[in-house]
Amino acid sequence: MMIDVEISRTQSTHDWLDTVAGYYEALYHDLKTPMAILFNHVQAMERMKDLSPAATERLAEIKRSSFRMAKLVRDANDRSRLNQGMLRPRYVKTDAVALLRNICETAQALMHTKDIHIEFKSTEPYLDMAMDRQLWERIVLNLLANGKDYSYQGGKICVNIHTEGGDLVLSIRDFGTGVSEEAIAHAFSRHAGETGRGLRSGLGLYIVKELVALMGGDVQLIHANPGTEVLIRAPMYNVEDEQEIMTIDDFFSDNMVQMELSNL
Repeated sequence: MMIDVEISRTQSTHDWLDTVAGYYEALYHDLKTPMAILFNHVQAMERMKDLSPAATERLAEIKRSSFRMAKLVRDANDRSRLNQGMLRPRYVKTDAVALLRNICETAQALMHTKDIHIEFKSTEPYLDMAMDRQLWERIVLNLLANGKDYSYQGGKICVNIHTEGGDLVLSIRDFGTGVSEEAIAHAFSRHAGETGRGLRSGLGLYIVKELVALMGGDVQLIHANPGTEVLIRAPMYNVEDEQEIMTIDDFFSDNMVQMELSNL
């Protein structure tokens, strides 16, 4: 009887959290346009030449906060689309090595606050395969941001790729504070922020897992000692010809890196 009561309480809690999440998803949808307008005003002010140092500093904080809110807006929208089966990959013939290296090099420029070095290695010089470039960028940037968040000052994040049995295998490992075995079991749930690795919205790793699954892959979180490793395995589909990439809001696509790393 006690077990049934506890299960009922847990289910009720998750039902309540889903109801609250649905409310915020609708709210975030309404916030998308004003957030883009706010960011446009920030960009316009950045071009002004007579700002004082204090005003420049405050403007930078407004910009960082805008990116944080934009990430919440997009993550909530993606969760809604995932739940409704409306988010689908759009594949393009891509050199996986070049794409993933470029993502790491772009993210490296924003690692200076903790002096983190991203070390990228591949067993292959190039790997032509079908990839949704934007989804892979979302996945890798999210994991790099998480790795930086839990890395020590002056640490490193290792990104390694190789092929195995027709799959692309991507490993992203930090050498920071790590995560407990108990937290690993809940890390990819939609409410991971409650018991997982401390993600602020509770959606980051959940969305990573769902995006990887959309592409037929799977993802694991591994206690590396020291640090934590995320291991992604995705099938290497072939595409003969280039396909058109899906169109999304310019604000969200052009500022992907700043949004993913905005919490840091």
